[in-house]
Amino acid sequence: PRPRRSPSPRPCKETFNVFYHEADADTATPLTPPWMENPYVKVDTVAAEHLTRRGDAVTGVTGVTGRPAGRVNRKTLRLGPLSRAGFYVA
Repeated sequence: PRPRRSPSPRPCKETFNVFYHEADADTATPLTPPWMENPYVKVDTVAAEHLTRRGDAVTGVTGVTGRPAGRVNRKTLRLGPLSRAGFYVA
């Protein structure tokens, strides 16, 4: 089957941190693992450097596809080394 395409990117207006937590089974609940920095490992901070706008700031023109003009942030994050069967990202 063809991989599903994600919906069109949306701007992120805030800087945020990315964390991961390794696990041997899918046992997450609203209470476990604890939703705080420890036991998660911080991967990186993602900054809202470029915000997508509804049209170019100078011309007001949207992109060829009709989508908002502007730049999209993309950042590749590397986790690990991983030693368990899976992980959660927060």
